[in-house]
This record gives sequence, structure tokens and C-alpha cells, in this order.
Amino acid sequence: MGESPVCAYTVIPLANPIKKHWNWHGDTLRVDPGGGTLPETGVDWPKHGFTHVDAPCHMVRGSLTLDQCRLDQLCGEAAIIDISDLVPAKPATANVLLARGRHVRDGDIVVLRSNLNQVFPNTTDDYWQNSPWLDASGSQWIVDHGCKALVIDFPQDYNAREMTGRLVNNDEFVEHQIVLGAKLMHLEHVVNLWQIDQDRVFLVGWPLRLPKADGGPASPVVLTEWPSSDPHIVDLSLPIEPDWRSRVQIGLAKSFEKGDPVQETGVRVDGHSHTHVLTPKYLDRTAPALDAFIGQPLVGPADVADIRDVPDNTAVEPTHLITTLPDARGGDIVILHSGFTERCSYSDAKWSQRSPWLTEAAATLLLERGYHIVAGDFDIDEGRKTLRGAPAHARDLKAEATLLRGGAALVKNVANVGALKTKNPWLVAMPLNLPGAEAAPARVLGLEW
Repeated sequence: MGESPVCAYTVIPLANPIKKHWNWHGDTLRVDPGGGTLPETGVDWPKHGFTHVDAPCHMVRGSLTLDQCRLDQLCGEAAIIDISDLVPAKPATANVLLARGRHVRDGDIVVLRSNLNQVFPNTTDDYWQNSPWLDASGSQWIVDHGCKALVIDFPQDYNAREMTGRLVNNDEFVEHQIVLGAKLMHLEHVVNLWQIDQDRVFLVGWPLRLPKADGGPASPVVLTEWPSSDPHIVDLSLPIEPDWRSRVQIGLAKSFEKGDPVQETGVRVDGHSHTHVLTPKYLDRTAPALDAFIGQPLVGPADVADIRDVPDNTAVEPTHLITTLPDARGGDIVILHSGFTERCSYSDAKWSQRSPWLTEAAATLLLERGYHIVAGDFDIDEGRKTLRGAPAHARDLKAEATLLRGGAALVKNVANVGALKTKNPWLVAMPLNLPGAEAAPARVLGLEW
């Protein structure tokens, strides 16, 4: 495989902001230990809500979990079908989809665009009561046309409008039973589809990497132009699991074993942990926050700097970078590949102590080369060694502070970089949409076209 080609592209983010909501459970968390330490933002997502993914086992007992589904099920070409005239409250039937979906190809992700949120905002009950829905025939049409996932910007089962008033039984979720029953996946409650004026896009929709889960919160994006139809996909995210840092909690809010009609995994992350995106607001409350980076700055061609010759617990100097960085930048993103996550588990209590780190001079070199997004598979700052997972003071950080004050964002704790086959992949970093936050957990993929 040669170098990944560069093309003109636009990125459209599709995620709802996660914040206090009358119907969806969840919110951002402000973690401020005091004592001059830097405050951190976390997230509480106790059950399905906001923009999220369903794996088949969400509704079908014994079916596939998130990590049993193929990466290409939520990363690939997608066909848009406009059903905005079905608002308010009309069904999407097989006849409707047949007439409007002649461009749908076998193996597509299918996107049904209602623009419901533009007419009836999802902050009101009207969003549910006036939603279109997929009837049994429309649901079966999607399965019969060989689609691998369904993306929707509305509550797609008729009975969703009744869930606040009564317990809806498992078999009443007609669309869920048919589509998830056929081992397709859902990406639900997306936004901004009205910004798309073409009938085909490239969608990347994976949620946080929650092992064995029935679903998870997502921050999907679409590309309006893309180099080719079938990229090599590499998951560059750490699995989010509880560890010695005590910052992650995962559990089932609903389960078949407890007699619930569905399964719903919840996750809570108290501050910075696992694979996440860190922005300049971390050090300066007036600097750009996460909102300024979601979308195109975190999606695009990248250069891989191979620094695997640097031993553990050793500084990465400018000389290490100069010998591996290309003379001409392939994009605004650099991925620092030390191979550390392939040698040391993130759950190891000695993770920070064993990790290599960037010197301030090396961080300055990256800024001078014009990189605005820096991803690394090791603990970038030497100051983290003494913190042992605790919140930092600004004085603790040198390399991170250099990059952040230079306007760069960091994609921290990526993994599996060695599975990339080229030095010029695309990076797709998808942090959760936490408004005004300095950081957020993220799903990160590498694409090689």
C-alpha cells in the first residue's frame, strides 16, 4: 500500500451536545480538586441518549456486542435518503424508500434524513410526538438492500413516543427487532444532516470503545469528499475500562437478566482518561475549547513520526523527530509512534513511569513544522510521571504546555499505531461533544485509502 492520497474535503460533525436534558440522562462533569490544580471535564452517560450507537445486543438477546461488529459497519460510504416531508408523524414505508433510494448500493450505510430537529427541537417533547418512523416494511427494505448500518436523525420506532408514559415491551420495537435482528447497527439521533446537499457521503460513526457493550455515546462525522471507497481501517483507541486511576465506571443500566425489555450500558469518565482530546483551554480558560476542534481540525491527512528506537523512560529529542518527519508536511496532523502502547498496557500502574516523553524543544519543533494536532501513543509529558494519574498543576507540564500554548490540540493515548501500513494515513478523532470543555473522551480511527 502506497501513500494515502490527499483530496479536497469538508467535514460535517453530527453529534448532539451532551448536557443536562429533560429526557436523555447524562451531563458533563466539572472536576476541580482545588489547590491550584487544573480543572478537568468528564462525562456521565448512564444509559442510551443523545447521539449514540446501538449494537445488535441492545435489543436482541445473545447478539453481537460493539466489539464483535466489523469496523466497516460504521465507517464507509453512506447513501442519504431524504424523508423530511414525513414530518410530522408519517411512516417511512418500503414504497417510500424504494422510490427515493435507487442510489443505495449493497454494503452501504443508509442515512435517513428527516431534519426533525430543525422543526421540532429535541429539547422538547414535540421531537418525539411529531417524529416520522420506520414501519415493518421500511425496516425490512433496509435489511433486504444489503445495508450494514442505519443512521437516523429522529426516533425511528413509533413506540418511542410512548416511552415516557409506559414500559414499552421488547417486541413492540418493530424497527429495532428487524434491523438489529439482522445484525445491522444503529447510529441514532444525529444532527446537522440538513447541511449535506449530496446523496452520498463517507461516514465515520463509531462510539467510545466500550468492550462487550450494547452501545455507546458517539460523535460521528461525515466527509463530503473522500479519496476512495474502501480504506484500510485501524482502531487507534484504547478500550475504556476501569483501572487503577479510578476515573472510569461502566455498568448496565438495563439488562435482560433484570427483566428489562432492552440492554443499556452506561459509562462515566471523571476527568481525563484513556484516549482523549485535550485543547488549549486546559491551560487558559480564554483559549479555544473543544468546540473549536470538533470536525475538520481533528480529521484529515497525517504524518507518522516513527520514534520506536527511543527506549522506555527516555526523552524524545528534536533529533529523533528530524530523522523521521517528512520534509514537506502531509497535513496539519502528526502521529508520534513510539510503540509504547504495544509494550505496556494502559492499565499498568507503571504506565507513566515507563513511558518516553517529549522535551520542550521537540514540542517546539512540531509547532515550527506547522502541526496543529499532535497524537501520541505514550504519555507525552515528563511531568505526568510524578503525578501518577492525579490532576496536574500548570507548573507540572512542559511539553504539553508548549504545544497547547502554541494553539495545538493533543490526541492523547492512541494505540495500535503499528497496524497502520503507511506513513501518511488519515486520522479521524471523534471526541464527545461536551460544550465548552477543555477535553473529552474520543474514538480515534486511522484510515488508509
